[in-house]
Amino acid sequence: MNEIVLLMLLMGVGVSAQLVFKHVLGLGVFFDRMVRVLVDVVYRVLIPLAFLKTYLERGLDSGDTWIAFSFIVFTFVSAVSLSLIARGRPREYYGALFLASTFPNAVFLGFPVSMALFGSIHVASIYGLVTLVLNVLLPDLMAVSGFSLRRILLMPALLGFIAGLGGHYAAPSWFVNWITSALWWAPQALSYTATAVLGARLPLRMDVLRRNRRFLGVVALYRFLISPAVTALVLLVSRVDVGLSIQAVTVSLMPPAVMNTLIAERHGWMPELVASTTFLLTLAVVLCLPLFSALLH
Repeated sequence: MNEIVLLMLLMGVGVSAQLVFKHVLGLGVFFDRMVRVLVDVVYRVLIPLAFLKTYLERGLDSGDTWIAFSFIVFTFVSAVSLSLIARGRPREYYGALFLASTFPNAVFLGFPVSMALFGSIHVASIYGLVTLVLNVLLPDLMAVSGFSLRRILLMPALLGFIAGLGGHYAAPSWFVNWITSALWWAPQALSYTATAVLGARLPLRMDVLRRNRRFLGVVALYRFLISPAVTALVLLVSRVDVGLSIQAVTVSLMPPAVMNTLIAERHGWMPELVASTTFLLTLAVVLCLPLFSALLH
């Protein structure tokens, strides 16, 4: 089966399960608990194992550094320009706009799309790692609540990344080959599980967008135009391999991360607006996946 079709089917299964459990069977609490368990499996098991395999195999090169730097540049551009766009608006509006416009769904959608289109999650893992760290760090700093260095250092994705690099450069080759062979399944398992979980936890709310169409337009502009443009420019100037650049640009135009809604709820940054925007833009990207596949192949 075509990988893109499979991804769309898996996401459809997740959305359908959400509708059935919450609105037909009335088992919303049970369903939310089940989804939280699956999210923990993705974040605490599959992501670190996939990172471990990926970086054990190939280590780190200069292109990876530039890919990470491209997202940092975009984050800076986004923070400054959005502060001008949101001038005169409540602080909560700027926080919501910054979250939705800046942080893409590099994990639950970027990984599966990269695996389906390119057969690899290497570029998505670099982009996703930087996204996860900044998505935890920056909102806490903006809310003047400080941040926990321990929380950052103990992120499962970061631990898998560090372990993989350490093994690649320090472990004997037979050990590296044994581990990577044993973990052959990890990237695919991450891709498929993350896709189904994304569908299951997408916030299916859109009514609030009727009063905030400008918000949706700005987020779409940053996610689908400015983000890939900045990424492409940085990687072009730094002369990163064209193949890696295409993968990075693809991940950079993913819709807002579902995690943004949780962060918005934590800080009181208009979570319903963030959730509605996330759902609509995710739906748009998923429907366009066959077109992406046709253009790249």
